[in-house]
Amino acid sequence: MYKLIFKTAILSLFRRKVRTFLVIFMIAVSLWALLFMQGIYEGMYKQMIDNAIKSDSGHISLYAKGFKQEKSIDLQITNLNEIEKELKANNDIKSYVKRVQSGGLVATAGYSNPTQIYGIDLNEEKIQSQLDTYIIDGEYSFGKKSRGVIVGFKLAKKLKLKIGKKIILSSQTINNEVNSISLKVTGIIKTNNMPIDKMGIFIDIQKAKKFFGIEGVSQISIIFKDTNEIKKYQEYLKEKFKNLEIFRWDELYPALLQGQVMMEQFSLISYLIVFFTATIGIFGVVLVSVLERLREFGILRAIGTKFRILSAIIFFESFFIGIIGFIIGSVLGGATLYYFNIYGLDLSSYSNALDEFGMDAVIYAVIKYDYFIMAFASVAIAMVLSVLIPLKILKKSKPTEMING
Repeated sequence: MYKLIFKTAILSLFRRKVRTFLVIFMIAVSLWALLFMQGIYEGMYKQMIDNAIKSDSGHISLYAKGFKQEKSIDLQITNLNEIEKELKANNDIKSYVKRVQSGGLVATAGYSNPTQIYGIDLNEEKIQSQLDTYIIDGEYSFGKKSRGVIVGFKLAKKLKLKIGKKIILSSQTINNEVNSISLKVTGIIKTNNMPIDKMGIFIDIQKAKKFFGIEGVSQISIIFKDTNEIKKYQEYLKEKFKNLEIFRWDELYPALLQGQVMMEQFSLISYLIVFFTATIGIFGVVLVSVLERLREFGILRAIGTKFRILSAIIFFESFFIGIIGFIIGSVLGGATLYYFNIYGLDLSSYSNALDEFGMDAVIYAVIKYDYFIMAFASVAIAMVLSVLIPLKILKKSKPTEMING
């Protein structure tokens, strides 16, 4: 019986080959475009979040009470030995870095600009943030006697800085005095983290401590092996170190989290578009197919064929169109995402515009099983809904009227 139903459905679809293939093509192209756009957009946001986590916040950042609001050099983390002992004992922690942060002024012979000064250890940053990979000019070094600086590329462009050029850094010390130091540009960096690229200047952490007259640090940034442990460990640290403020990356970068939420909403809208496209396309083919064959169905019902068999034939027609369109679209979409996951989508010709939003010029697509599951669910629901009206028309029609036209 099912073999007959299967064969009848296939033959019915091939009566109007062009119409059937056009609907399959429409579903496949819609799915391909959906999978491609979702993978690229999610890849873009993932890279932006990864850049922010690596170059600044980590998964969790520790600060002295009030530092994030006041940004004062007076507010330091001083119990470093106790904190580091705790961090080293936790096997879930992949790495951590200590940083000194303060606002200041950077000046050259002809220009000046507000800046954010970061005192860092280059070896620690190389492990955690891979800061050396962001160098676009010069070298990953502070030079002899640590008198070099690494500058964000937008700030370097604004001040017309080149490798080897001298700058003057000025800032307030812990004693409320203004201190200045002459340094030489040894590297220019592009992290695609806009605050760093626009205002960031990196100097040696020991020189920064001496410059500001402090013993502690401003920030401890932590990277975890397992991101599922972040919230749990954050609460633990809050209880253990009540003199500190502990923030997750999404609390420090709410705009990126908002963008991720918008991405999820965009995905939902995209699936709805594919759903309506598939529903309308399959519905049109099935409806026309039923109307064209009303006389045949009338004869089949007159000789005793049960309505459920006719329903099965119509459903299989819908199923074949939907499933073939889904398979083709998924294969094309999966292959496209795999290619761009390996080689990336090169948008270097738009790099200036992308820099304004802190986006990488090469975007690597993300591939998730969820994409295909949601796409299949959309097509499956469309297959079912698209046959309801044609079946209703068929059920209400009387066999004699169907035979007589």
